[in-house]
Amino acid sequence: MKKWMIFSLLTLFLFTLSGCYERETTVYTLEDVQSQITEIYDQVAPMTVAVVSYDEADYAIKVGHGSGLIYDRTEAAGVYTYYVITNYHVVESQAYLRIYNGINYYNATPYAVHEPEDLALVTFSTPDDLPYYGVDQFSGNKVVEPVVGSFVIAIGTPLDLDFFNTATIGIVGRTRNTRIVQHDAAINPGNSGGPLFDLAGNLLGFNTWKRTTTVTSDGEIAVDGIGFAISMTVAKSVITSLRVTQTSVFESAKIGITVMNISDAITEKFEGVRPVFIEETQEAGVYVDSIVPLRPAVGKLFVHDIITHVNGEELVNLESLSLLLSGMKFGDTLNLTVRRYVNNQFITVSVSITV
Repeated sequence: MKKWMIFSLLTLFLFTLSGCYERETTVYTLEDVQSQITEIYDQVAPMTVAVVSYDEADYAIKVGHGSGLIYDRTEAAGVYTYYVITNYHVVESQAYLRIYNGINYYNATPYAVHEPEDLALVTFSTPDDLPYYGVDQFSGNKVVEPVVGSFVIAIGTPLDLDFFNTATIGIVGRTRNTRIVQHDAAINPGNSGGPLFDLAGNLLGFNTWKRTTTVTSDGEIAVDGIGFAISMTVAKSVITSLRVTQTSVFESAKIGITVMNISDAITEKFEGVRPVFIEETQEAGVYVDSIVPLRPAVGKLFVHDIITHVNGEELVNLESLSLLLSGMKFGDTLNLTVRRYVNNQFITVSVSITV
């Protein structure tokens, strides 16, 4: 009993805020901390969502997901357009997305992305009046900066949708690099893009990855408690730029398609039955499985196209395509020859794409 009384009387140094607030030190009892965690979760969980990707336009088969935060919206004629912040790697190469808020799914589209900083904006529209975080922390010249030892709450959907909006708590472990927040709140696959808050409800950043192993003289060993979030120092300016300009920033030159060998497409996608849009005589080339939003192939190539040549070189399969594109740089123009099924007949189309 004596130990419990002493424990219950312990107070915890919680956090020091700097930036848009005056510097202050706040002391909480354990009961205060528990109450604050619950209060903050209740406030921000309704605007934290899962960003779900699918392999087809019918949204029948889920292939992955990340997390995100609804941070802004616009309204026109009774329809709201919502803006969701997530990681670039959550939406990379994904043509079919939905936002899940624990109740409904909403068809979504990438709005703009910033590959170098691993951030993305995704939009969806609905007449539903949904909660959103607001843009206050994305305006002005200052941000709330975490300090070592301050408590943080990570919210997201780890592993699968059964764990939608799981909350975990930890502390800030290091702040030397102002571009990231190192913390030990548990994050796992699926948490990517989910928000990280302090106990005042301030947005500190967006979870992006965790360190799981390291190599020592004894070999590779497991690592615990080292997670990273993209800090608001970075996210504030990047998200504002994406929102205002709708201009994406990429660090890798890509056409913006997902492709398969023709034989694999017939076997895996169409259960061994050659579909009408793949010619009986077509063996060489690659099958276009999806078009990635925001990349240069949009509006020039289409699902079911067969790419047969690149810059006059015949394609045999995926390996030959990879070899032909291996030296591709931004600004390069690719001249593609495509077989396309249109109005019940096959035509040959020449397509030029500048990456």
